[in-house]
Amino acid sequence: MTRSVLITVRIHEGRYHGTGDWPPSPARLFQALVAGAGLGGTLGPEESNALEWLEKRGFPVIASPSMRNGQTVKNFVPNNDLDTAGGDPRRIGEIRTQKMIRPRLFDADIPFLYAWAFDDDEKSNAQAICVIAERLYQFGRGVDLAWAWGEVLDTEKVEDLLSNYPGLVYRPSQGGGGWTLACPQPGSLRSLKDRYAACSQRFKAEGQGKATKQLFSQSPKPRFAQIAYESPPLRRVYELRKSTSEASLAVWPMAGASRLVLGLRDGAAERLRVALPDRNSEIEQVLVGRKADGADNGPTSLRVKIVPLPSIGHHNVDRGIRRVVVEVPAGCLLRADDVHWAFSGLELADPETGEILDLIVTPTEDESMLSHYGVGKSKSLMWRTVTPVALSEPSRRRRIDPQRLQAEAKNGSERAAEQARAAAAVVEALRFAQIRTWAESIRVQREPFESNGERVEAFAPGTRFAKERLWHVEITFREPITGPLVIGDGRFLGLGIMAPVQES
Repeated sequence: MTRSVLITVRIHEGRYHGTGDWPPSPARLFQALVAGAGLGGTLGPEESNALEWLEKRGFPVIASPSMRNGQTVKNFVPNNDLDTAGGDPRRIGEIRTQKMIRPRLFDADIPFLYAWAFDDDEKSNAQAICVIAERLYQFGRGVDLAWAWGEVLDTEKVEDLLSNYPGLVYRPSQGGGGWTLACPQPGSLRSLKDRYAACSQRFKAEGQGKATKQLFSQSPKPRFAQIAYESPPLRRVYELRKSTSEASLAVWPMAGASRLVLGLRDGAAERLRVALPDRNSEIEQVLVGRKADGADNGPTSLRVKIVPLPSIGHHNVDRGIRRVVVEVPAGCLLRADDVHWAFSGLELADPETGEILDLIVTPTEDESMLSHYGVGKSKSLMWRTVTPVALSEPSRRRRIDPQRLQAEAKNGSERAAEQARAAAAVVEALRFAQIRTWAESIRVQREPFESNGERVEAFAPGTRFAKERLWHVEITFREPITGPLVIGDGRFLGLGIMAPVQES
């Protein structure tokens, strides 16, 4: 039976002054545990054995509250170089240096969680870690007073706690994505002991009499592993099924992707409003993209994303929409289980007329279609749009009056300028979608890249985007990336969905 040792850390104030990593790395927690256990100057054999056991348990799952950067404060402190002032303490003002302090702010009522899995026969060591956790007294800098406690729980119980956690959950990344955090590894405790011993002997005298010099030696660095972490969204696939027959999938036209997303979004939002009447503001913000009063849409990184999946993967497929995927980001203001409940079994209504359609949204365990969109497979360099991207206003093409096609025809220079503006807008769309990989080449056009696709004009009706702002896009990245890849101003409305180009 698999269990986990869960360490919960609370910081006295909602401020964290540690520099560099966020969330606070497992290495910081490990050092805080060592500092608490060694307050008397030495570690006992029981504490050493438990900490050596912990450093061999692999890399933990981390949960931390959402953070924002606080205001930068200038502080002036001595730079520990009194020798330049002749060793006279009265001249300490001459060696003051400026130090910038910028704390991270978070909700102090939300604790930090660190969970290591272990086998049930190692329970005694896990319980010893729980005892050590209660001796923790700071976390980060010396001003970050904290306390902690440990629990030995079934892994299923820990996963339940993480699914209900009102913050961000970070897991070790199998694909090397996300960012790196320092983690304890075998030998980390030994390196901390060596560093502590070296610090007590870092000043040594050399020479005799007036020729005596004081030498300073740098203490060895502690040994920690740099591990990639990411905070993946909770993703679930749904099928569109006819209400009159469980066996048949309903087919929604690809050009009506935005209309489908609006119907699903509004239906799910209404179910949540009825079930959670006191959470109306959060429902509007994460599903619709605005607060209840229509102001301040909040960060897009916390919004629920509804992505229709046109059928692709074969050149003869009709590209109708039979499935949708709903992504609930880590840190969403609503519980992922509540959001997925709102979509499960939802009867779709026409967003314009309110008419109930012959269509029910049904959750499915079949996620094979996701592989065609670059999810759960090897990374790809080249990506093409399945539904066109809604680019920013400067990318708009000049409209030509259908009655004056010859008189208002565009020459080659104007078309090239339009495409250059659109390519620049694609770079901007990648940045807003938090895609940091450099684009080597960008190709834009109105026509689909596949013979069974749709021109961009077919996607404009029923949306707030003019057809002149819609473009089909092909991007070749400098480094391969994984999906799903959805970009542009319409990425929450079923537009800008991209798929990797299959290599021949």
